[in-house]
Parts: sequence; C-alpha cells; structure tokens
Amino acid sequence: MSSIISDESFQLVRATAPVVAEHIEEITGTFYPKMLGRHPELYQFFNESNQRAVPGLCPAASGVVTTRQSKTLGDAVVQYALNIDKLENLNEAVLRIAHKHCALGVKAEHYQIVHDNLMEAIGEVLGSAVTPEVAAAWSEAVMALGKIFIEQEQKLYNEAEKVQWSGPKEFIITDIIDETPVVKSFRMKSKDGQKVCPFKPGQYLSIYEQPNNKKYFAPRHYTITSQPEDDFYQITIKKLIDPAVPDDRTHDGILSHYLHSKNVNDVIKLGPIFGPEVLLQGEKSRVAAFISVGIGITPTMGILPTAVKERPRTAVFHGDVNGSNHVSREALEEFGNEQSLFSYSYFNPDEADTKLQHYSEGLLTGSKIVDKLKDAGVNFATGTDYFICAGPTVAPILVNELRELGVDKKLLHLEFFGPFVSLIEE
Repeated sequence: MSSIISDESFQLVRATAPVVAEHIEEITGTFYPKMLGRHPELYQFFNESNQRAVPGLCPAASGVVTTRQSKTLGDAVVQYALNIDKLENLNEAVLRIAHKHCALGVKAEHYQIVHDNLMEAIGEVLGSAVTPEVAAAWSEAVMALGKIFIEQEQKLYNEAEKVQWSGPKEFIITDIIDETPVVKSFRMKSKDGQKVCPFKPGQYLSIYEQPNNKKYFAPRHYTITSQPEDDFYQITIKKLIDPAVPDDRTHDGILSHYLHSKNVNDVIKLGPIFGPEVLLQGEKSRVAAFISVGIGITPTMGILPTAVKERPRTAVFHGDVNGSNHVSREALEEFGNEQSLFSYSYFNPDEADTKLQHYSEGLLTGSKIVDKLKDAGVNFATGTDYFICAGPTVAPILVNELRELGVDKKLLHLEFFGPFVSLIEE
C-alpha cells in the first residue's frame, strides 16, 4: 500500500488508474481552461507557447484542445498513479518540478485550486464512473501529491531566502556580448550592491518582466552561463522565431525579443536561483558527455568548467546549422583539458567550418556520439553520463538512438525545453 494515502484509497486509485489514463488528455484539456477561466491570475505561471494546441494528441470527437502543458500534466498524473506505492521512482521528477515551481513563484494556496478544478474535470469527463468512493480516493491522492510539493518547495524557498534573496529583485545590465547575430549574453549585477550568491553550475535565473505591458506573463528561466567565482551573473539568450510560422511575428519569443532590445545600464528583475545540481546526477567516476543542439549549449557553458575538475574525462557533442551559429565554441574548448573530446556537427557548413579540428558533417546523431567515444577508448554503454539539452523534436530522437546503441537509460539526463517531461520510457 501507499504510506501517503489510506489503503482503501490506494486500492481504488490503482484500480481506476487505467481508466483515468485512457482519458487523461481530455481530462487535462478540460482542466486548464476551467481553472484559468476562474483564476486568470494563474496565467502568470504558464508560458503562452506551451498553451498552444498540439495537433493529434486528443480525439477530435472530444472537442478538447491538447497543449504541451496539458499533455505534460496528464503524463505526470498517470505516472503518479502508477507509482503511488513506490514514490522513490519519482524523486528526480518531483525535485525538478519543485525547483521550476519555486522559480515561478508558486505558493501553497495554489494547490487547493489545482485540486478542486482537476477533480471537477475528472468527474466531468468520466461521468458515472466516478463514484463517491472513487472521487474521495483520487481527491486524497491529489492532495497528498500537493503536500509533497508544498513541503519540498517550502524548503527551497527557505534556502533561497537564507543565501540569496526573496522574490523579484532589480539588477543592472553591465555588459552585453553579441555571441551570434541572434544570440546575446547579458551580464548583470545586483542594483543594491549584493555580491554574487553561491550557486551550482547548471542552475538558472528567472526573468520577471512584463513585455508589451501584458497583465500576466510567466517568468522565463535561463541557465546561468557565468561561473560561481565571477563577480556577475551571465545568461545567454537567443532571439526566438517560431519555425512553424516564420512569417507570423505574434508567435516569436516575446521575452527574448524584449531582452534583445535592452541596453547596458538598463534594469531588469530577476528571481532567485533555482534548479537541481546537474552534476549530482550520475557518478563522479564516469565520463561526462554533454550533448546539445542550437541554443541548448547554454547549460554546457555553465557546467563544463566544473565537470572538467570533477570528472575523469569530458566530452562535448554539439549540433548546429554552421559555425556562425555555434555559441561560445572557442570558450568551451578553453574550458576543456587534454582529455576533453569535442565534436561539432553542422548540417549547413560554410567552407571555414569544414577546416575546423572537431568538425563533423551532417546532423548530430547517436551513432556519431557513440563512435567518437569508442574511438577514444571510453566505455559508452555503462561508463558515461549523458547530459542532453535539446528541443522537443530532437531530444527524443537522440535518446532513442543512444538506447538502441546500448546506453543504459539511467545514464541519460535531460534538460528539456518547455514543461518537464520524461522522454526516457521504461
């Protein structure tokens, strides 16, 4: 049985989990419009791009729109129900989500709102299948999960307030570096003179700004690309354009365009630093391989210098359009040592790119990664931790390729663009 809910509720949740799973996209697709319609202030926690419809994820007959956000919540609810008696399987996911919630400013009182609207959506979609006993069991389970998050997040808030700051705080932009035509690095110092607070490589800052005078605008999270010993914070931001609708400016990354218009000495608001310590995933005895595509290289920028010191060997595999779009290539090579491996896959290289020492033609693939590691005498299957940062299209392809080539799924660690999801299936 589960120790967080009664035995009777546990049995009912497990028994009805398949029915909930079958209709979960309709349930969560019903839940979000219901909750946000009643509580529009909660829009401050949701990135607009994750609220757009994802075609084909929900039966057309239901009339319910499925978004990346609702799909992610649905997957989480199902995994929770299936693992409610072995919650240790969800520890990593809970911690990562809790950090994101704290970065957004989610509070304990919001969980009651989620509970009430989710339970109403379950009842509305499943109808008579939700008996009073089933409703009570799921209500207990949802509140128990909320309690787990509330307790974890309160610990994180307390830690942040003790060594950093609480809530949005003003910072001055002290320098702007043009990394590529569409990527800039912003260096910032606290307006009140507070020194750089302790942080772990791979953690992120959240920008609390209201571009275009929007009433509710969710903070955006950006990996810190400076080092803990620097006297400034640096984040590296790409000006985003939605490739699906390149001629529609309303789909551009609103905040990235807003930030790219900023100048030195401008003031922006930042939330405290959050994010799990990336290098705690895996073992220090293993090689650390960083795999990125496009702007996904930013976590590598922040983590590689520490990994070089803590791991026996490091490897950097990056995919991009060409060298002109590759952010911080030379800086990363300087961070490495004689044992570090580098490989850059450009699918539209110019002539200068083809002469680079670490150039590889074409797309970045799992086979390229494994072959490079094997050639260097690295145990790619069980002796390497893979830290992957890529978009929702590329990440699952790389994960599946590496698994098919024999990489243990426990060695694949993801930093995913958008709502947290698990791409590593059992």
